[in-house]
Amino acid sequence: MKRREKGRRPGRAPGSVGFTLIEVAVALAILGVGVVTCLQIFGASLRMQQRASRETRAVLAARAAMDALIATPEIQDHSENRDSAEGFRTYVLVRHAGPDEGLSGKALDFQSDYSLRYLQVDVTWQDGAGAKTYTLKSLRMAPENE
Repeated sequence: MKRREKGRRPGRAPGSVGFTLIEVAVALAILGVGVVTCLQIFGASLRMQQRASRETRAVLAARAAMDALIATPEIQDHSENRDSAEGFRTYVLVRHAGPDEGLSGKALDFQSDYSLRYLQVDVTWQDGAGAKTYTLKSLRMAPENE
């Protein structure tokens, strides 16, 4: 029975140590796959962060528009479109509340100096391949001015 020298692999010449070219190539291929995967994950996370940031800014724009409608002492029925420097299109709708908001005819059949108004704010922006929209809806009492 032959004794194997310590540290020597079978099929190698005596006195040779280290890795073969194939072992180094396989190790580099595995390392390369790992690095490419990490870079793809990093790139995808940056894109997701940019989308989330843009959506957050859209929500803040919608909230600011709704807060302005709620804070206005007297409000009239109207609709308007606004474009922002950030690329957001804001659509504002103010109208008298009605059956579409779940109010019955009996609930609206009374005389008052105030009326219930339906407020809607839509903020639309381009994201990737299509447009996204964030919508806020609210009701508020306002002096009757019509």
